[in-house]
Amino acid sequence: MPSARDIKKRIRSVKNIGQITRAQETIAATRVRRAQARVLASRAYSEKAWEILLNVQSTEAKGVPLHLLLTSRDTINQIMIVLITSDRGLAGAFNSNIIRVAERFAHRMKKPVKYVTVGRKGRDSMIRVGANVIAEFSDLPSEPTIATIAPIARLAINEFLSGSVDQVFIAYTDFINTLTQRPVVLSWLPLIPYHSDDQVMGEMIKDVPAVSAGKSVYEYEPSAEGILNEIVPRFTELQLYQALLESQASEHSARMVAMRNASDNAAQLMADYTLIYNKVRQAAITAEILDIVGGANALQASIDSVGEEALMRFQQAKMEETFRAAKPKAAPKSPKKAGKGGDDLTRIEGIGPKMAAALRAAGVETFAALAQATQAELAAALDVAGMRFAPSLPTWAKQAEFAARADWDGLDGFQGELTGGRKA
Repeated sequence: MPSARDIKKRIRSVKNIGQITRAQETIAATRVRRAQARVLASRAYSEKAWEILLNVQSTEAKGVPLHLLLTSRDTINQIMIVLITSDRGLAGAFNSNIIRVAERFAHRMKKPVKYVTVGRKGRDSMIRVGANVIAEFSDLPSEPTIATIAPIARLAINEFLSGSVDQVFIAYTDFINTLTQRPVVLSWLPLIPYHSDDQVMGEMIKDVPAVSAGKSVYEYEPSAEGILNEIVPRFTELQLYQALLESQASEHSARMVAMRNASDNAAQLMADYTLIYNKVRQAAITAEILDIVGGANALQASIDSVGEEALMRFQQAKMEETFRAAKPKAAPKSPKKAGKGGDDLTRIEGIGPKMAAALRAAGVETFAALAQATQAELAAALDVAGMRFAPSLPTWAKQAEFAARADWDGLDGFQGELTGGRKA
């Protein structure tokens, strides 16, 4: 399981992504309203213009020449597909759907295909698969005009009139409503309905407006040729312009829906990660508490062990003290006489055998003589014997007084106050 820090980084990352998707959703929502207004405002005019072109194409009025853009060709050697996509992503399956429809349509036509791409996504996809892309148009304004699409229409018309291609189609996404967009293929040049026996291709083809049941008879002023040469190219551009408006409205709608779904998914993901983070944090807190409790228990056990050992030592000391107090004291033995009538000076703490011999040589043979001797005399006696000054020398006289009186208990008590023969 990842650590709490890693999960917190993921939560922060998802939160940042959610803010971006909400901003994209807001931008797409403002743009989709304007795009819908434009496409709905021009749709009726575009459909009526298409109906007029179909009526003109099917008319049999005398003296009316058929325009080249309205004339179908018996043999189709090569086709052109104008593929309309977006420049940016983040629109769900908007681009991939129309690209897939265009590729399937071209595959079922079984003819060489030239592509004219409108939008970077379509251009990149067609180049990636090695398609024959003869022109590309990108970075179109958000509110296009007829002048915006005029170069695209002029290129397609010139290719058709020159015979380089025999049929031109427009692959775009038809706007149905905010939640529904349908990728379709519109037969553009020649300006006549396209029919196919292939059921799959029939589902891809854009339905054209129904032609009036009665044959319309048009009067041309000043001449039919002049009127058709003027309105047919304009109506041809109008069909491309309407397809572009439909595609833009579909793009903004798809992006708004996709960003809304992404924002909802980000919120759900943040909730899931927050739950996981809380679980990991709670587990870490529990582990820390267990470590503290374990350490406290170990410390308490150590303290208890030391306490029990100290208590046992104290009880043992008390028992020894009680035993010593209950034991009768033996009468103190008189110190051994050292030589001819002298006392055992080693009874004094700080005086050893060599030092006692030095003192006897100086005439200090008894406790009484030692008690009466000054520190200077004792130091001189030791210096004559070649011995250095004894740190316990200042207490010898006091100890000797107790010994001279045979107060051995007092001597023991006094010596118990000394440390190394000296006053503590």
